[in-house]
Amino acid sequence: MIMGIISDLANFEFLRYSLIATLLVSLSTGIISPIIVYRGMEFIGDGLSHAIFAGVAVAVVANFNVFLGAILATVVFAYLIYRLNKSQAFHESTAIGILLPVFMSIGVIIFSKSPRYTTDVTSYLFGNILMVVKEDLYFLVVVTILSAIVVFANLYKISYWISDEDMAQFYGIKTNTTKLLTLFLTSFVVVSALKIAGVIVMGAFLVLPGVFAKISANSLKQAIFRATTFNIVASLLGFLLSYYFDLPPGPTIVLFGFLLLILFISLNRKKFEIS
Repeated sequence: MIMGIISDLANFEFLRYSLIATLLVSLSTGIISPIIVYRGMEFIGDGLSHAIFAGVAVAVVANFNVFLGAILATVVFAYLIYRLNKSQAFHESTAIGILLPVFMSIGVIIFSKSPRYTTDVTSYLFGNILMVVKEDLYFLVVVTILSAIVVFANLYKISYWISDEDMAQFYGIKTNTTKLLTLFLTSFVVVSALKIAGVIVMGAFLVLPGVFAKISANSLKQAIFRATTFNIVASLLGFLLSYYFDLPPGPTIVLFGFLLLILFISLNRKKFEIS
C-alpha cells in the first residue's frame, strides 16, 4: 500500500504537486488559525473564502489570473470588514453576515455567464487537486514564509491584542493596524489554499487546528506549533485516505481533522471536566 503511493508519487507529477501543496496549506493555515480562534474571528474564514468566489468568477469570465482576482476580492472584503467594524456601526460578525452573501451572489451571477458554469463552480467550491500547477506551489511557499515572518515578528503585539485590546491600546500597541494586518494575512492564506480546500470547507482549515491548539496549549507560540502539527498530521492522513478511496482531498482532510479533534477531546475528557 505504502509502496503503491510512493511509486505513484514518483511517476505522476500532479500527485507530487498535490501532496506538496497540501503540506504547505497545512503550514500556512496552522500558523494563522490560533490567532483567529483565540480572537474569536472564526467566522472570518468563511467570509473570506466566500469572497474569493466573486474574484474568481470575474477572473474566469474576464480571462485573467485567478489568483489575482481572488486576492483583490478578499483584500476588498477584509478592508470592508475592518472599516465597518471600526465605525462601530456593525459588530464584526454582523458585517461578515451582510457582505458574505453579497460577494457570493456576485460570483454566482458572473459565473452564470461562463460557458463552463457547472465545471467552474464545482472546482472552486470543493477544490480540485488536478488544478495544482508548479506556479501554485511557488505562491504557497511565499505565503507560508510570509505568514511565519509576519506572525512571529509581531507575536508580542498579536498576543497582547488577543488578550486585551483596550489594554494593548493603552500601552501603545496599534491594535487597528494589528487587526488589519491579520485580516490581510488571512486573505492571502485563504487564496493560497483555494485549490486544495475550495470555498465550502475553507473555514474548517482555519478553525479546527486553532480549536485543538486552544484546548491543549499554554501560550500563543505553543498554540501555533501545536496547530501546525495537528494540521500536518490531519492533512497527510486525509490525503492518503482520499488517494486510496478516490475521495475529494479537501473535504476528506476536514473530516479526518474533525475526527482527530473529537478523539483528542474524548481521551482528555476528565482533564477538561476538572479544569
